[in-house]
Amino acid sequence: MKQLVFLLISFIFAQDDLVYVQAVWRHGARNYYHCNWNCIKDQPRGDEAILTPTGMRQQYILGKWIRQRYIIEYQFLSSKFNENEIYIESSDENRTLTSAYCNLQGMYPEGPSIPHFKKENESLLLPPNQGAQIPRDIGDDALPHKIQLIPIHTQQKALHYPIVIQCPKMNADNKNTQLYKEVNIATAQLYHDFNTELNLQGDEKVNDIIELSHWRDTFICNRYNGDPLPPNLKPKTLQQLDDLANLAQSLEKFQTPNQVKIQSTPYFQRLIENFDSALAEGQNVKYFGSSAHDTTLGCLLSALNLTSAQCQADIYLNQTYIDFAANLIFELYNNINTGPFVKVLYNGEYVPICSDFAKTCEYTRFRSIISAQLVNYSKECIESNQEINFTYYQTPKWAYLGFGIVILLLILVFRAILKLRQTLVQREKE
Repeated sequence: MKQLVFLLISFIFAQDDLVYVQAVWRHGARNYYHCNWNCIKDQPRGDEAILTPTGMRQQYILGKWIRQRYIIEYQFLSSKFNENEIYIESSDENRTLTSAYCNLQGMYPEGPSIPHFKKENESLLLPPNQGAQIPRDIGDDALPHKIQLIPIHTQQKALHYPIVIQCPKMNADNKNTQLYKEVNIATAQLYHDFNTELNLQGDEKVNDIIELSHWRDTFICNRYNGDPLPPNLKPKTLQQLDDLANLAQSLEKFQTPNQVKIQSTPYFQRLIENFDSALAEGQNVKYFGSSAHDTTLGCLLSALNLTSAQCQADIYLNQTYIDFAANLIFELYNNINTGPFVKVLYNGEYVPICSDFAKTCEYTRFRSIISAQLVNYSKECIESNQEINFTYYQTPKWAYLGFGIVILLLILVFRAILKLRQTLVQREKE
C-alpha cells in the first residue's frame, strides 16, 4: 500500500523537464516597401525595408522576455552566452539580421570581460596599428557598455527554404480563384472609401486587395516609425486596412491547404528532426531561434490549423495582424512518467494544437500532426536546374583557363631551362 501511495505521489509531482525550445519571430518594425504615398519615386534609398529604431527596441524587449522566461525563471539556459547551447539563424535580409542581433542583446545584455592586464602588457589589447589607443572608461569590458555579440547564421535567400517561404516551381494563379474574386467583391465599399479619402483618380484608384495591402504596409510602417499618415484617411478605414492584412497575404501566397503544406514543410521537417535528436541524443544545443518574416509565421500558423485563407475569408474583416516582432515558440518537455510532450506559444500565450482546448500535446500525437503536413519539398518545389544557385560558390571557367595557361607557360619555361643547361654542359665538355 505504501509503495502504491509513493508511486501515486511520484506520478502527480513528477517534474516536467524542458528539453528543447525552437522559436521563430518576425523582424521588428521596418521602413516601407512600396513608394505609394508621401515619397519620392526612383530616389535611391538603400535597403528600403531596413529595421528602424522602433524595430530595434521591439526585438530587444522580445529578447528580454525570452531571457526572463528561459534563463531567469526556467533556468533552462546559462545566464551568460554559451555557444554550445543556442543556435540562431536569420534570412539574408538586413531587417532580419539586425532583428536577431537586437533580440540577442536582450537575451544576453552583458558581454565578457578581458583579462586584467598590467600596464606593461596593455599593448596586447591593441591592433598593430600605429597610434591605436584603448578607449577611455572601457575598463575590463571586451566591448563598450558590456555589449555581447553572438554569431548569426544565414544563407542566400534562394537556399533558405525553412524560413523564407518560397516554392520556385509553384506557379499558382491565386488571383483567379473564386475565393479571391469573392473577397474583392466584398471589399468594393472599402475601395471606394479609400480612393475618396486619398483623392485617387483614374489609374491611381485601388481595386485589388493585394494592392490595397501595399498601401496599408506603408501606413503601418509610418505609424510605428512616427511618420505622418494621410490627413483625410479616417480611423475606421485605417482599421479595415489592418484587418485585411493577413487575409491579403494568405490569398496571395498560401491560399490552399496544399500550398500551405508545401511551403511549411522545410521548417516543420527540421523542427521534428531537432526534437527527435534532443530526445534521443541529449544534444548540447537547447535553443534554436529563427529571425524571419510575417509570411513565415503566417504559413506556419495556417499549417497548425490556427488560421487559414478560407477561415479568414469566412470571418472577413475580423483578423489579427501578424505584427512586427510576432513570435511562435515550440517547447519540448519530458516527464519521467508520462513521456515527452509539446507546448506551443504564439506571442507569449499558449495555443491549442492537439485539440480545440488542450494546451499540451503528447509528442507522438504532435509528431503525427506535423508529419501529416509534410510533403516531398524537393519534388514539389526545386527546379531540375536549381543547382545554378550553387554556382555562386564555384570557380568560374575563365579561372580554370587562366590556370591552365599558367601551367603550360611554366612547363615551357622549365623545358627551356633544361635545354639551356644541357647546351652549357655540352659546351664545357667540348
